[in-house]
Amino acid sequence: MSLRQTLRRLLMAPGFTLTTVLTLAIGIGATTAIFSVVNGVLLEPLPFPEPDRLVALTHRAPGLDDSISDASPAFYFTYRDNNRTFESVALWFASPVTVTGTGDPEEIQAVRATREFLPTLGVRPLLGRAFTEAEDQPGSPRTVMLSYPYWQRRFGGASDVLGKTLTIDGAPAEIVGVLPQAFRFLEQQADVLLPAQPYREGQYVPSFGERGIARLKEGVTLDEANADGVRMMPILFDTFPVVPGITRARLLDEWRLGPAFMPLKDRVVGDLDDVLWVLLGTIGLLLLIACANVANLELVRIEGRTQELAIRSALGASWRRIAGNVLLESTMLGIAGGALGLALAYVSLPMLLAVAEAQLPGTLQIAIDANVVWATLGISLASGFLSGLLPIVKHAAPRVAAALHGSSRLASAGRERHGARNALVIVQVALALVLLVASGLMIRTFQELRSVEPGIAAPDNVQTLRLSMPSTVVPGFSDVIRVQRAIEARLAAVPGVENVGYGNRLPLTGTGPNGPFGFDNAPEAPATALEFRYVSPNYLSALGAPLVAGRNFEWAEIDAGRRVAIISANAATAQFGSPAAAVGKRVRHGPDTPWMEIVGVAADVRHNGVDQPAPATIYMPQTEFLAQFMSRQAVFFVRSERAGTPGFVEDLQRAVRSLNAQLPLGSVQTLGEVYDRSLWRTSLTLVLLAITAGMALALGLVGIYGVISYVLAQRTREIGIRMALGAPNAALLSLILGRVLVLVGMGVALGLGGAAALTRLMRSLLFGVTALDPMTYAAVSAVLIATALLAGYLPARRVARVDPMQALRAE
Repeated sequence: MSLRQTLRRLLMAPGFTLTTVLTLAIGIGATTAIFSVVNGVLLEPLPFPEPDRLVALTHRAPGLDDSISDASPAFYFTYRDNNRTFESVALWFASPVTVTGTGDPEEIQAVRATREFLPTLGVRPLLGRAFTEAEDQPGSPRTVMLSYPYWQRRFGGASDVLGKTLTIDGAPAEIVGVLPQAFRFLEQQADVLLPAQPYREGQYVPSFGERGIARLKEGVTLDEANADGVRMMPILFDTFPVVPGITRARLLDEWRLGPAFMPLKDRVVGDLDDVLWVLLGTIGLLLLIACANVANLELVRIEGRTQELAIRSALGASWRRIAGNVLLESTMLGIAGGALGLALAYVSLPMLLAVAEAQLPGTLQIAIDANVVWATLGISLASGFLSGLLPIVKHAAPRVAAALHGSSRLASAGRERHGARNALVIVQVALALVLLVASGLMIRTFQELRSVEPGIAAPDNVQTLRLSMPSTVVPGFSDVIRVQRAIEARLAAVPGVENVGYGNRLPLTGTGPNGPFGFDNAPEAPATALEFRYVSPNYLSALGAPLVAGRNFEWAEIDAGRRVAIISANAATAQFGSPAAAVGKRVRHGPDTPWMEIVGVAADVRHNGVDQPAPATIYMPQTEFLAQFMSRQAVFFVRSERAGTPGFVEDLQRAVRSLNAQLPLGSVQTLGEVYDRSLWRTSLTLVLLAITAGMALALGLVGIYGVISYVLAQRTREIGIRMALGAPNAALLSLILGRVLVLVGMGVALGLGGAAALTRLMRSLLFGVTALDPMTYAAVSAVLIATALLAGYLPARRVARVDPMQALRAE
């Protein structure tokens, strides 16, 4: 009966009900959408059997730096053959491959993995089988497994696909299996899975580049596995030679290289947890603002029912019964808001994932599942309870009987009710200010990042494309160099091209390979770690990284056998005191390698990302001597004002095909796009925080507007008397806005303290600005006060224009 009466009362007040449900739906829907991502990324386990037993084979060298390094074939063989704590060990890495045979060449993403990869993860093929031990041996005939999406796209899901061949990098590979539809690779999405076929010969330590994973034996802890890894370090150094230029003692005693195995989930997630927890916290503040708004609406509504509640109390209704009815009403509103919020989250989640898709690990499944639904129900009930709690405390107590007598106690209660509404407004302003400060700090961070000079001129005018040259298409390494130089010449002939160069990696995309280099001014000094890049002579010009001293190297001197190199300005300054002093000096990669003359010094380039310092770098030309370090992939940089246009990309494709029709263009993008992607974490956080802060500001202003409108409606007679006695409109406006200013000022003061405490949690997301940046706090406070005064001015102006006689008659 009580439920039916409550529902009837809500339907009889459609304006109040709709406003309340929509307000809660906004807060609950936003919270549910973000919680869905947090749940899928941080809370849910990896979608593999017994995922708590899966570990990432990562390493640290605290004496060198504290960064995480992965694995290599040397680590894989050592751990696989000598461990006491793992059930299985696997190695994998991603690389693009070229598929030919039907139509135009196509570059697809592949994962190369050892035969233990799928068994370690606990994955069974949908069709066919996994790789055998024989197929994982170097030189074995090629086999391939297809991902479910690629099987559908390339073969239409045909069940007779097993046994067919796919021409990959110019060689046939037999299809032996299809992966399950639900299977997702770890950090890397891929179309096919290939055997890694790792070599034992020619492996050095330390050498990193591949990802290692393992499954712990039943009952073994991660600490025990790390201790076992420490035991195997001497075995590693006894089995595989150390990289020339580094001694075993230096690796173990100075750098203290050793295992730092971690749960595989932690490696997959990376640093996303900082972003997601901050976002969830800010969305929680938005939900509190929505609850405060609804509580204010509830206060106004129950004030209109004061006489009804007083009569019910006088007729014997207990305080518990009255409170229960009020709480039931707010709970029903919370559930309705939660249902609508869940629908909003369901609609908005795909859009959110589309924005963040490139930054979320592919193996994690993010959806509105049962956990999210239960969490939404809990949030809805809690929101309804919180929204109805204050009205219950203020109005459901037995003192409402005083309303029947119109006593002075009613006036006192009215003052208390105004105080409650004012307190809610202060809380809303404070919470909104915290969110606005967080958003403002991210805006300042984004501005600071955008102001950083990456070392690349006009990146939007540089078209990049990757070309892979498998041995079946271009056999020898000398042939690779010849074809790359020929492609450089063909691309340079495309109309509108200003310059073309190529290198082994894109800039701004993270840490690249590095190693120890010695300089001839201090031959006995410890080697200096430099990030090395193999480039063509025109690379720096095409990239837009100017020389600050010396000159570029040339193909003629390289072909003549002259060993030359270019180093970055920070490396030159650290080693020789100035860039100019480095020109003419020599550098070499270890004591057993020939010296290279430093012919030039280039401006520093932030190869590891805009938010990271520019690494000390050495640029070396591609020569046959460096063949052991080279990849058959090259990234070409084409500088042109036509960069990024479809017609330009087609012209580049035709230029490449005119030389070799089996080479597809891969990773076609401008350096401007690479630059924007390097800011993904800041951009994503900024967008979501800005949306949240905007919603919080809107809800806060609605609350201020509603309170001022209600107060003015209650004081219509007083205002009419003031106006009849000659009070000017300006004085009335000042009186009303002064009241608004007091409330907002108290909220701003409270919010500044809260922001100073809470934004410290964002320090890992900030760049070039502190969590207590005074400019941000001052600007946000000014904006909030100005908009709040506007929200109060609108109803005040309307009341100030009312005819005093009409106001008095209305009373």
